[in-house]
Amino acid sequence: MALNDIIFIKGQGGLGRPLEGEDYISGMLLYGSLPSGFTSSDRIKSVGSISEAEALGISNDYSDGTAATGSYLVSNKGADEDTINISVDAINEVGIATTYNLGTYTKVSADSTTALVATAIGAVINAGTINHGFSASVGTSTVTITAPKRFGTYLNTGTPIVVTIVGTIAGTITQFASGTVSTKAVWHYHISEFFRVQPKGQLYIGVYGVPSTYTFSEIQLMQDYAQGKIRQLAVFKNAVYASANLTAIQLVCNTLAGLHKPLSVLYAGDIKAVTDLTTLTDLATLTASNVSAVIGQDAAGQGNYLYITQGKSITCLGATLGAVAFSKVSEDIAWISKYNMSSGAELDSIAFANGTLISACSQSLLNTLDNYRYIFLIKYVGIAGSYFNDSHCAIALTSDYAYIENNRTIDKAIRGIYSSMLPNLNSPLVLNADGTLTDTTVAYFTSQAEVNLFEMVRQVELSAFSVIINPAQNVLSTSTLVITVKLVPIGVARQITVNIGFTLSI
Repeated sequence: MALNDIIFIKGQGGLGRPLEGEDYISGMLLYGSLPSGFTSSDRIKSVGSISEAEALGISNDYSDGTAATGSYLVSNKGADEDTINISVDAINEVGIATTYNLGTYTKVSADSTTALVATAIGAVINAGTINHGFSASVGTSTVTITAPKRFGTYLNTGTPIVVTIVGTIAGTITQFASGTVSTKAVWHYHISEFFRVQPKGQLYIGVYGVPSTYTFSEIQLMQDYAQGKIRQLAVFKNAVYASANLTAIQLVCNTLAGLHKPLSVLYAGDIKAVTDLTTLTDLATLTASNVSAVIGQDAAGQGNYLYITQGKSITCLGATLGAVAFSKVSEDIAWISKYNMSSGAELDSIAFANGTLISACSQSLLNTLDNYRYIFLIKYVGIAGSYFNDSHCAIALTSDYAYIENNRTIDKAIRGIYSSMLPNLNSPLVLNADGTLTDTTVAYFTSQAEVNLFEMVRQVELSAFSVIINPAQNVLSTSTLVITVKLVPIGVARQITVNIGFTLSI
């Protein structure tokens, strides 16, 4: 043991110093009942921390869930000194099987009826509530046991209530039922994971009712509210995953691009019932270049607990959004030296969102799902941590926009050129006597197109660029100035080949 001392641990982020630019501005679209800080006419909020989200009613106290209840009906009071122990087989906060001992009652002579015995059993359970979380109420000879809401639907199946009797006390067990999930606890998880990965992020949260048909029009509502500032947005669909959803989201992205409000979207839905992951749609057959599907999930932390108690896929959507918000627009979130998603606890053990452990998967399966262009977490030999397989989008590998960083890079370039060019809309174009653009006119518009691209090169978000304006174009007849911009992006070392062998000399 070290000598006694006073230990200081320096915090980070308390000053709230803003990040440069707006690449970190993100959104999260959620479907369900409105938390306390939202109203039907005020469905979108911007937060800069998990505590701000909690202040809006998005908490992990499971208050919006319904507690499961079971009971024990005492039918025989038994004899003095008889004992009855009640326990519940459940899981702990990270999903590990755990038995909760609710207490042992010993029969005394004063408990002369089944009703008095039931009252005494209820008192024993309530005396231990602070330790195990279960509580009891008594009606006539029935002890009703109420589970903590955090168990969601988990206790509704099986025979978790176990009664052990020594003596002649007798009764009837009614197992737990009617537990329901907490939607807000899952939302809280994704928001907290976002800020864990990107502690200086800005997150627009939109909460809307579950639609009869998902069109994802809410994405545009959120982007309009944010005045086009959202760069990446996560859609958490707390219902069955459908590849058609990615196409529907792309339609919204196309509309927003036409309005000069482009963004990239991460999508996650419930795949718990998918036992054979190879039956998932090959996303390379789609044309949703601005959309990515996330199917990775925690396997031994809070995400795993929520998966077990909710009975639905949770995914690592929040952490993935955080990684995108943390990255430069040119960076692949699968970059190993920068994007370890493990906190040491959360996302250290990893799975697919149907509960299948990554460690139990064949390399063939991993390759197939990677080729299908899904995003999930994997492990590497020789280095600790959990890392994304890649930054795939739902489009063919041959597309120029096959990866998130491709889309974010060109979207940033477009935004920059748009902002610098917009003041020149409807401006005069000075011509030479032969009708061609003057050198000064070409030079001016070239400089306007270049100004933000130079900054992207300095920030290592572009390798190079060129701006070309043909002075001979007929602007008098068309009133259209055509500018050609060519971008050389930053490459990504997706494969590193090392030629190695022996030689007689060097």
